[in-house]
Amino acid sequence: MKTLFLFVIPMLLLTACMGEEAVEEPVRAVKTLTVSEASDANTRQIAGVVKAVNESELSFQVGGRIAKVDVKAGDSVVKDQVLSALEQKNYTLALEEAQANLAKAKADLVEKKNMLQRQKNLKKKDFVSQAAVDQAQAAYQAAESSYAVAQTRLKTARNDLDETVLRAPFSGRIAKRLIDPFVEIAAGKTAFELQGEGGYEVEVLVPETFIRDINYGDPVKVRFPTLKKAVVSGRISQIGAQAETGNAFIVTAELARTFYDIFAGMTAQVTFSLGEAGDAPVYLIPVSALDVRIPVEGEKSVKKQATVYVFKPDLQVVEKRKVSIRDIFGNKLEVEEGLEPGDMVIVAGVPFLTDGQKVKEWKPAYNVPATINLSQ
Repeated sequence: MKTLFLFVIPMLLLTACMGEEAVEEPVRAVKTLTVSEASDANTRQIAGVVKAVNESELSFQVGGRIAKVDVKAGDSVVKDQVLSALEQKNYTLALEEAQANLAKAKADLVEKKNMLQRQKNLKKKDFVSQAAVDQAQAAYQAAESSYAVAQTRLKTARNDLDETVLRAPFSGRIAKRLIDPFVEIAAGKTAFELQGEGGYEVEVLVPETFIRDINYGDPVKVRFPTLKKAVVSGRISQIGAQAETGNAFIVTAELARTFYDIFAGMTAQVTFSLGEAGDAPVYLIPVSALDVRIPVEGEKSVKKQATVYVFKPDLQVVEKRKVSIRDIFGNKLEVEEGLEPGDMVIVAGVPFLTDGQKVKEWKPAYNVPATINLSQ
């Protein structure tokens, strides 16, 4: 019996130890973001689209069949260069008819004028009545009106003939060509889109939160994702007076002259400078770094206090940290106090963390070879 007791006691102790190991929680892996150098506290970046300062949709002011098209999309043109022309036969005939009608109206006017003069001379000798003079006067005035109408129609016919030739109103580049030869086109229908050489501008949607900090003439810096290291200066040229989609206002920045190959439609990143730069540095972290279990403290008039967690790689633990939020821009938080360059802020799994909890840094596994079991 004593021997059995001595055997059972160690077995119970071993089982208890194994049970304790079985319930031990695994070390949680956390995703981190290393805080970089502070950004300017008085800047905002917004994506926009490049547009030509001088941009126009060109169309014929008269309709007809297209006789020729002399340019294509991408061509550079100069002011008054012929771009396209309509068939002119019908407009030439209309001009000739208007010229003939004017000549006829002029001859009739001369005749009515002479008739009026004769009637006045005869009236002086009492050979005709005053009614005859009045009748001649009315006929002369009607002839004058007909002559004026004929002059207007001749002018219109000449203008219509001139409008059969479409010329560039300014120098630039053909952005789009929307017509082809031998096709009927109605008056006013767009034939070309012309972009001028007067420069480019960037149009962005500025949130209402800082639209009041932007003024006409303010300088901006513009970068282009497709043009590496390209930074172009610009100035605010237009500010929308009415909010658009998402309570944002259209703001236009005119770009300075540059040697970079910039085209309308390109994506641009505009950096706005807003007021005086603060003394405190500002760090950008994602909204997911906030501990949503702890409400944000503070009102609009004071700094807002929030909680984040920082990974301590030397101890492999997390540290709860109070930070001061300056502003929220998109999905980014601007932190003024509580962080320093090099801090590893935890950006995923925050609701499951506690201060001092032991964790490990999550690292993605790339190019892991696949394992194929051929024994089955």
